[in-house]
Amino acid sequence: MIRPATPDDAKWLFEMGEAFFKEAGHEGTTGNFCPVSFGHAIDWLGPHGLILIAEEEGQPVGMAAADIAPAYWNHKTVLGREAFWYISPKYRKGQGKHLLKGLEEAAKRHGATFFDVVAEEGKRSEALARLYRAAGYNPCERVFRKRL
Repeated sequence: MIRPATPDDAKWLFEMGEAFFKEAGHEGTTGNFCPVSFGHAIDWLGPHGLILIAEEEGQPVGMAAADIAPAYWNHKTVLGREAFWYISPKYRKGQGKHLLKGLEEAAKRHGATFFDVVAEEGKRSEALARLYRAAGYNPCERVFRKRL
């Protein structure tokens, strides 16, 4: 089941947020996971229905969030963008597709006409690319990062 996050989900969101950060390979490369900063993101996205929870037998097993903003080149074009997306490893067969669909629907309710998803470089990038292509997504840009 996919549902909007509630304040009661805070414990799970923080646990999954930190697990995602570590699994994505960010720990030590782009800083450290900061619960206070993650909490600010939850506080901003949650009341707008832009954080979703995937449940199995009443237990949260995944989360996803999106942000929505007008495009800088034309404010009539509203973009949705995946902010974070994580499924506990043993629940990855199928739940990701449902969360992605839920994010698309939430973004559309907020006026988005396009939706962007991210595949972090690393262990799961090829699997995510296959899932995104199967869902109708096409690559549109690459991001390069440098520590300053």
